[in-house]
This record gives sequence, structure tokens and C-alpha cells, in this order.
Amino acid sequence: MTRIHKTLALAALLAAAPAGANPFELFGFTPRGLGLGGAMVGLADDLAGSFYNPAGMLGHTKSEFGLGFAYTGSSLHVNRAKPICADPPTAGCSKAANADVESMPRFELGIIFPLGGLLKDRVVIGISGGHPVGSLIRVQTVDQSRPQFYMYQSKPQRFALNSGLGIKIIEGLSIGVGLEVIAQQIGSVKFEVDVASRRFVARDIKVDLNTVATPMAGILIEPTENLKIGFSFRKESQLYYAQPTDIDLGDIGKLTLDVAGIAQYWPHVISGGVSWRPAFLGGKVLFTTQLDYMIWKNAPRDQVQVVITPSGPVLKGLGLDTILGFGSADVPPGFANILIPRIGVEWAASSNVTVRAGAWARPAVTPDQGGVTNYLDNFTESLSAGATFKFIDPLKVFTDPVAFDIAAAVMIANERENKKSQAADVTGGASYGGALFTASAMLRYLY
Repeated sequence: MTRIHKTLALAALLAAAPAGANPFELFGFTPRGLGLGGAMVGLADDLAGSFYNPAGMLGHTKSEFGLGFAYTGSSLHVNRAKPICADPPTAGCSKAANADVESMPRFELGIIFPLGGLLKDRVVIGISGGHPVGSLIRVQTVDQSRPQFYMYQSKPQRFALNSGLGIKIIEGLSIGVGLEVIAQQIGSVKFEVDVASRRFVARDIKVDLNTVATPMAGILIEPTENLKIGFSFRKESQLYYAQPTDIDLGDIGKLTLDVAGIAQYWPHVISGGVSWRPAFLGGKVLFTTQLDYMIWKNAPRDQVQVVITPSGPVLKGLGLDTILGFGSADVPPGFANILIPRIGVEWAASSNVTVRAGAWARPAVTPDQGGVTNYLDNFTESLSAGATFKFIDPLKVFTDPVAFDIAAAVMIANERENKKSQAADVTGGASYGGALFTASAMLRYLY
């Protein structure tokens, strides 16, 4: 049966799932969004609008283009109560290593262009995108027994594309709709094996990568010139994948390996925000606040679901249908809904220099991991700062001033400890925490 087991392992390796959540959700989009702590729903009047709130893009009379780069590095740690052991593990040890968080470099792109004619000052279109360095999509589904930082394992490592449409209904009221393009992988694998001659008769593989549009919507109310109130809703992202595999063993029978699941889930996000430019400060200072509600309780199992189904009279006669026929059964993650408060402030120091700062706090979504799972998450605070510098292109390639945005943020994951309910648990408890650091820069041009 060794050859059959190797074949099953090969088929399982062919099952891969594209990532669903994007780095915009975790770290913010554009240096301005990062610098203001993501408090953009009541503002969103720049390139970030197509992601945060497309209704906020109204007011652009010129087209705008931006190209940037962002980098997130991790200094997270896991201190386990039991050591990591070699294979096979000795008594009291676990061979389940920690799932390390890698650095996350990515390019960012934003475009806004208002329509003209009868739709002038009433309709604006925006497109935003992010691309990880080195690959289009990074996929990593980690076994639930391995200690892993749920938010950062591979969620940021994927191509992200958002498009938005802002429409002014009446003066002081705008609405917006948008789409996030995600993917699904649906495939099939079929092997025919001649067991007597120990060779494959046929090896057929089919893989379809389909795109799926996930909607979002927003509204922006402007009671006065200096006050904006915004709301937005982003639908959950969940990427379904399936890779059924049929292994035809001829007269012996057939093995069907059903591999499916949902990878890289991100929940419904409901946001409300307010931005205010006090007239008594000359309109040079902007205050913005926001509250996000994330519905994590609907998060599905993060594991690959595998079911092996033997069939055929020989396999049944030998009792192998009972031995080989089984499926995975994973514990629901049991995540909690959370509220994330955000705040930001921006000051136009001069016509060419603007500085900003922001902060937010996020509760952990994971419950205490006292059972068989090891999904790690911490109460996390973030502090950020940034600036915009406008200058005339010395090469005269651009006739109007060019804007250069920079921002940096630190995310502090407060130390947390999990104690396993059973002292004999081979994985053992752990304390974990640390920090992540993000830096972002972008060149923008209005034309």
C-alpha cells in the first residue's frame, strides 16, 4: 500500500487555495491611509477612496495617479512550554513547529478620474491595486496543531484589486459602490494506475482559476463644508477551492480523494467615520475618527477538508474500504466579533508640506487556545505617522507639482499566554506577542 499512500500525498499537494484578505485590510492603503491609522471612511477623498469609501472620491476635478511601495516586517515570537522535537518526537515533545511570519513587501497603485460632460462633478471612478513582490499569490494553509499567527500567516501575500464608483446624489450627499476582485480555484485530478506493472496509465489534471467580484458600498454626508460623515460596508471574502482526485486502480477498485475548503477568510466589515476641519484653525487641521465592526463569528474552519472514499469489490472484500475510508473533522475556530476604534489628525504646515498621525486598537479575535487548535492573535495597538511633500519636477516631465507621501507604523501585539486544558497535550501551551513594522511611500500626480 506504500505506492497508494504516495499517490494520495501527491494529490493532496496539488490542492492550493488563493488568498482572500488583502494587505489593505491589515495595514492600510496608501501612505496617507497608513499615517491616519486607517480612519478614512469619513474622508476617503484621495486615491484610497476606492477601497475605504468610494462615495468620498467626489470632489476630484482632476485625474490623479499614484504608484508606491510598502513593506511590513515582523518581530513576532512564540515561546512554547514544550520544546519542538525532531521526527519522531520523544515523550513530552511535539514535532509541530511554529508557523513563522515572513516579511511582506508589495507595490501599490491608485487611479482616480472624474467623468466629464453631463456627469461632470457628479461621477468619479477609482481603481486601487496591490501586488506582492515575487509572486502573484502566496498560499499557506497551516495545520491547526501548529502555533500560528492567524492574521499574518499568508493573508497579506496576495494580489489585491479594488474598483469604485462615486455618485453625487444631491449637494452634500454622495453614494459609492465598489468591487473587490478575488479568485476561486476549482480543479480535478485523475490518475489511472496499473498496479501489476507498477506504472501510471493516465495522469490528467485540470485547474480553473475563476474570478469572483465581492461588493462593497459607501455613503458620505456633508452637513457643512468642514464636516463629513461616512459609512461603508465590505462584504466578507472567502475563497472556495476544490481539488477532487480520482485514482483508478483498475480491477482493484478506485480511490476518490475529495479536497476542498475555504482559505484566507476575511469577515463582513461595517464602518462609520467622521472627519472635521475646524474653521477656527483656518481649515489647516483635520481630525478624523472611525469605528469598524468586524463579524468574525462566521469564520469557517481554516483547515483543508479531506475525505478519502474507496470503492470497488476487491477493496471492500479485503476490508480496505474501512481502513482507507475516512475524512477530516476539525474543530470550529469560535472567533469573536470585534470593534476597532481609529483616530487620525492631519496638519497642513504649508502649501507644500502636510504632516499626519494616527492610532487604532484591535481586540484579539481568537479565544484562548486550550484545546487542539493553535490559532494565535493578540490585543494589538498601532501608532503611525506620515507626511506629504509637494515639489516641482526638476526634469520638467510633469508640469504640475508632484506629491511624495511617506508613512510608517508600528503594531504592538501585547503578550498573551495560552494554557492547554490537558497537561499531556503534545503541543503544549505558549506565550506569544511582539511587533510588526510597516513603511510606505508613494508618488502622486494630478493632471
